[in-house]
Amino acid sequence: MARAALPMLLLSLIVLPGMSTAADAPEEPAIDLARLDASRKARQYQHPVNSRVNRYGTAAMETLSGGDAEAAKVLLEKLNLRRLNPHERAQVHRLLGYMAYQVGDLELAVDRFALALDEEIFSLRDDVELRFNIAQLHAAQSQWREVIESLDRWARYVEQRSPLSHYLMAIAYYQLNEPGPSILHAEKAVDLASEPKEGWLQLLAALHVKNQDYKSAAPVLEELVMRFRKKEYWSQLSLIYGALDDFQGSLAVQQIAYLQDFLTEDKELRRLARGYLYNELPYPAARVLEEGIAGGAIEPDAKGYELLANSWIAAREYDASLEPLRQAADLSEEGNLYVRLGQVHMQREEWSEAVRLLGKAIAKGDLKEPGNVHLLLGISHYNDASVAHARASFARARKHEDSRGQADLWIEHLEREAQQAG
Repeated sequence: MARAALPMLLLSLIVLPGMSTAADAPEEPAIDLARLDASRKARQYQHPVNSRVNRYGTAAMETLSGGDAEAAKVLLEKLNLRRLNPHERAQVHRLLGYMAYQVGDLELAVDRFALALDEEIFSLRDDVELRFNIAQLHAAQSQWREVIESLDRWARYVEQRSPLSHYLMAIAYYQLNEPGPSILHAEKAVDLASEPKEGWLQLLAALHVKNQDYKSAAPVLEELVMRFRKKEYWSQLSLIYGALDDFQGSLAVQQIAYLQDFLTEDKELRRLARGYLYNELPYPAARVLEEGIAGGAIEPDAKGYELLANSWIAAREYDASLEPLRQAADLSEEGNLYVRLGQVHMQREEWSEAVRLLGKAIAKGDLKEPGNVHLLLGISHYNDASVAHARASFARARKHEDSRGQADLWIEHLEREAQQAG
């Protein structure tokens, strides 16, 4: 069964004639390569390609280059394979393989390339290139076990494996749900490449994250942000730092992304603001939220205004907190934000406004601590010189266990004052 889509189209990896498959990481050779190459050259000398076969091959290639693969195939089929020598047959099979690839018949291309290799006459360089083609054609058909087997055979004919071969092995093992060897080959691909491709780094990072190895994923994502500077990599790196409990590092990454205009979505800006608040930096949190709401990037909902108000309160900018807190309270489906707004006015000793807002909280309902709200309302009435209303609010507060003790103390206080006044 096919697994998740990968960051690079495998079909684009097909190596056509003239493309290099040079390897650059040392590995023990499987066979005596120098002797094999010498043997192949001697065999080619014994079986030269005659001029007639060359003419047909050249004409077929020119026809293929002109876009008429079927006509090119017809030309080659005029040659009787049984009458050709091994070198000539190998050349014809290889050309027919390229033609099959051009028309999208990848399975036939693999078969033709295999027949060409069976003649055991190509130079080592051509042999290696064709074997690599076969592995990539299997990859293009999602034949992952065949990819591994083909690359293992290919490796016997090279002195060193290439980064690209390790990448293909990593993909194959990933698709076969074998994360251990997949990570091993992905790491080798990245380590061996002087300039690792973006898709290779993506794959390695994804494998580490899937394996919950966030410590190993971090440097890979760091390389991605330095080399390619895309929004998604900054976001992923910030999340990885967070998973490692490096909250300052997470915030620093978000700050850099914000300065590059990468953070433009509502959830991204709110996350940045919460990161500032967590790191006790409320003022920049408030500025991010204020600018985001004003510019339309942040939805002006109750949660957004509440977060803005909390930021201003944490920054001790109480005047600035009032308007967003009022808007949050108006938009909220419950009365708890009116309670908070009322408390702010109590701190400012604006008792009439506190009474009004606490009354709105009770009217809206769904309060977390209704007894305490009645208690706060009683205190506000008392300080607003409305003793009768204060007494009624304290009586309501007594009905709730969590506020009964404080309500009794206030009621006793009111009774003492009344006795003293009498």
